[in-house]
Amino acid sequence: MNSITKAIIVVAIALSCLAGLFVWQTQAKRTETVNLSAKDMELIAESIPPQARVQLASNGEMRREFAKDLRQLLAIAEEAKSTGVADRPEVQFQLDLSRSFVVAQNYLLKQRAVGGQVKIDQIIPQAEVDAFLKDPVQETKFKKLLERMKKAEMLPATALEGEQLEKLKQNWAQTMVAERKGLAAGVDKERKTQLQLMLQQSRILVDAYAKQLEPRIKATDADLDAYVAKHPELDPKQARAKAEDILRRVRAGEDFTALAKEFSADPSKEDGGDLGWFARERMVKPFADAAFALKPGEVSDIVETQFGFHIIKVDERRTDKGADGKPEEQVKARHILITAGGGQPANPLAPPQTPREQARAAVEREKQEKLLEEIMQRTRVEVAAEFAVAQPTPPPMPAQIPGMPPGQGGGAPSPSQQAPAPAQSGSPRPGAPAEQ
Repeated sequence: MNSITKAIIVVAIALSCLAGLFVWQTQAKRTETVNLSAKDMELIAESIPPQARVQLASNGEMRREFAKDLRQLLAIAEEAKSTGVADRPEVQFQLDLSRSFVVAQNYLLKQRAVGGQVKIDQIIPQAEVDAFLKDPVQETKFKKLLERMKKAEMLPATALEGEQLEKLKQNWAQTMVAERKGLAAGVDKERKTQLQLMLQQSRILVDAYAKQLEPRIKATDADLDAYVAKHPELDPKQARAKAEDILRRVRAGEDFTALAKEFSADPSKEDGGDLGWFARERMVKPFADAAFALKPGEVSDIVETQFGFHIIKVDERRTDKGADGKPEEQVKARHILITAGGGQPANPLAPPQTPREQARAAVEREKQEKLLEEIMQRTRVEVAAEFAVAQPTPPPMPAQIPGMPPGQGGGAPSPSQQAPAPAQSGSPRPGAPAEQ
């Protein structure tokens, strides 16, 4: 699943009223037949933010990838249900609570579209909220809600008091009243709402099931040894031989910058290997020792670090003020990095990967793909890959939907709802500060 598609899916199924809570009532512990038609996919696409919808509307391959990723999501969720994940108390709490928000949100948006109201209190009068809160049963429910939300780490551990607590209670009451009205109006029976509920439930079930799946895709040392044995290009001996050949070309007079651009595995290759000015302590020790032993214009022998094999050329040296104000020796250098197997990750700003890291990424990717395929074969999930997506029109300002955690409301998803960037290695990149 590529990062663009991940972002589209996460935004498409994110609730703007309450980040992290998703729902679709589930009872049975068996997998259900799930079939999303082309019309269903069109309805789902209507909920995608305009910018992402433009991409889907104009790119058939992206629509097919989107459908494939949705099928994977739904298939994993169905398997999670069959293992009883939905029956866990903490998961059931989130399912029950967020159902109220899904129905309430859809009801409020429908009312705004019909009557043109923008503010929540125009749709849910304060008198109705007050009457709801006078019921002693609701007071008990609200106290239990607070306890469960703290346990689920959806609220601060410290107790809310005064104005904050009252605001939270008012928001909850508004939502519960809106849910009642939505159920009475049949909002929950509309296909678009049902699809939203299905996707929301799938996301929470997948999140809850992920810890059970993780051991099945984790690469063992034996897996890594076997992979490296089958891929001789990951042998460091080959990388060193390549570095020695490039060093011979440098010493024969070929342009260092051009060779760096052609062969280096470090992100600095785009600048001809230029690392700028740096002090000794900002580099990993083998690299720093070699660089600071050179005079301007000199080129190092092969220098091995945890990143691979380096060829270093120092352009200039100087003494400047350090962070503490004291004189500090610095060099301006460039380098060529050769790693086993290439080593350059998909993200050009990330550190190059060691052969072992490359093997781990490849093994775990293969295991994940195999596991996904097995799950999709075991479950009965079909998703239409060919569907239309209408180009978006500028939307009107949405009604503010009350959210339980402080700071959540209607409108665009918060940064916490966006897809996370792919995880990268925490190692410092060659030529970068050692503490990074």
